[in-house]
Amino acid sequence: MSGDTFNIGLSALLASQRGLATTGHNIANVNTAGYSRQRVTFETREPQFIGVGFAGKGVDIQSITRVANDFLVDQLRIATSNQAQADKTVELIDQVDTQIGDALISSGIQSFFNSIGDANNDPRLMATRQVVVESARATVSRFQEQEEQLNGLSRSVNRQMTGIVDKINGLTDSIARINKDIALGAGLASGVVPNDLLDKRDQLLVDLSKLVGVSTQQRSDGMVNVLIGDGQLVVTGGTSQDLLVSSNLLDASRTEVSFNVANTVTQVTSSISGGELGALVAFRDGSLEPARNSIGQMAATFAMAMNEQHRKGMDLRGNLGGDMFSIPPPVVNSPASNTGNITAAFDLNNVGGLTNSDYRLNYDGSNYTLYKLTDGSSRTFSGAGPVSVDGGVLTVTTPPAAGDSFLIQPTKAVPRAMKFLATDPATLAMSAPNRTSRANSNISDATISRAEVLDETNAALLTTTTLVFDNPPTSYKVNGVGASVAFTNGGNIDLNGWRVQIAGAPAAGDTFTVQSNAGGVGDNTNGIALSKLQAKPILEGGTATLQEVYGVLTGVVGAAASQAHVSSQALGTLTENAAAARDAMAGVNLEEEAANLLRFQQAFQAAAQVIKAADQAFQAIINATRG
Repeated sequence: MSGDTFNIGLSALLASQRGLATTGHNIANVNTAGYSRQRVTFETREPQFIGVGFAGKGVDIQSITRVANDFLVDQLRIATSNQAQADKTVELIDQVDTQIGDALISSGIQSFFNSIGDANNDPRLMATRQVVVESARATVSRFQEQEEQLNGLSRSVNRQMTGIVDKINGLTDSIARINKDIALGAGLASGVVPNDLLDKRDQLLVDLSKLVGVSTQQRSDGMVNVLIGDGQLVVTGGTSQDLLVSSNLLDASRTEVSFNVANTVTQVTSSISGGELGALVAFRDGSLEPARNSIGQMAATFAMAMNEQHRKGMDLRGNLGGDMFSIPPPVVNSPASNTGNITAAFDLNNVGGLTNSDYRLNYDGSNYTLYKLTDGSSRTFSGAGPVSVDGGVLTVTTPPAAGDSFLIQPTKAVPRAMKFLATDPATLAMSAPNRTSRANSNISDATISRAEVLDETNAALLTTTTLVFDNPPTSYKVNGVGASVAFTNGGNIDLNGWRVQIAGAPAAGDTFTVQSNAGGVGDNTNGIALSKLQAKPILEGGTATLQEVYGVLTGVVGAAASQAHVSSQALGTLTENAAAARDAMAGVNLEEEAANLLRFQQAFQAAAQVIKAADQAFQAIINATRG
């Protein structure tokens, strides 16, 4: 009987010792990230029949389990991923908000139009003309500075994407290795998995979720598969699949995330979501690129509108105005595999049609499909063109093959290559190219309006032209000869690239003249027309001014920044709640562990007393048998 008591005491001693060790392990890892407290489960040994009934034989350790809830762990991982994305978005969008909010372009445009207004006070003064030149240069510099700030942020996004992909690859490799260790441990322990390795893997998954949104698949061998994006496997059991970074085939300035499977590289950037990488992709495509294109849209529209009006004026030397600004044509990119080519140009007849979007053109062998990348809308056309779309003109110069694709960036490159051309103050075309007059000998009070330029390229624009009224004065002859032209009071008279109106009731023989305005250095007619472009709706299909579009851009970015801050705070709270829920279930409670420590210590001491008592009984039996 003493032998049974001894074995029972020994089993209790060993069980209490394991309970003490497990409790100590919990206490030791109270500050270990991702650690789940462990619990020893005991069970009675199978009893022995002794004739009068069954006698107990002690205790065994049934298992050492970790207290964890997979649902709470998954919730924490998802919340962590969402918060990391929100926090990264705040960091990124705040930079754009600061840069756009500096109002570099808005204040530059305002200063430029102010200088034109000053020059209009006396167009003969070279000093005020020189201020216009300097203000124009400064405005170009502001466009370029704004674009370079955003371009620098784009380069930073590329570098960060590369760095994050490297971290992701390191973590997936570690998860694959731990998967192997877990499977090996489970094999050695007849399916019992090593608790601490499970904790380490869970923590690695949480760390991975900070970088990119992930999902997992539990396997029967204890391993997990890890997926990102639309289901791309980055960990399959004990094997990891590295992500790659490469340049976009159609735009080398864009970094893309890809997989290389069987020597086939597949781009997966568009499916990436969650974590810091998801934030970078969403920010670049949803905020940064549209902002850059908006700056280019304003620069291109501003330059073309100013050029169009400036060409309708005359400078101090009696020459027609030329372009004030030069801008590059839309950029067309294509992969080396293309066999065809297209060209793109700005549609000068639809300056306000420009958008802040890039476009992709695909050819299927019969038709071309043009996709607007900001909203995914498309239109289909056939033939070589030219085709006008959204302020641009596309022309097929070399027939493509089926499958050829092109990336068209109408405005992104405009600011960096934009230049001010009218650097000589005397070449600023502030006056109108034509002046009108009525002959002193005219009998009637009929008047002639200023000449409006319709076509500055007309070779006869500056040719002196007279309108001589017939008898009766219901018609007139151009230069007093040729066929008579019916007269309408106040109606448009279009000749030689200009337009005038004669109002009143002319008398027979009344003569009106349209001629070159050379020498009219005090005229500010075209200067006033240039000034009016500030308030003229020349963007967004003729519905918004330059300042309004910049204001909208500032408001959109500001609203996005505000929303990002709100989301970050809200998701931070959700993450804290998820962490608290996980810790309440799996975290180490030092008060509870102290109680367990005392309980197992007392059990250990009691078990030792059982062994001692069994030993004493055994010794008593021996001593009795000796006598």
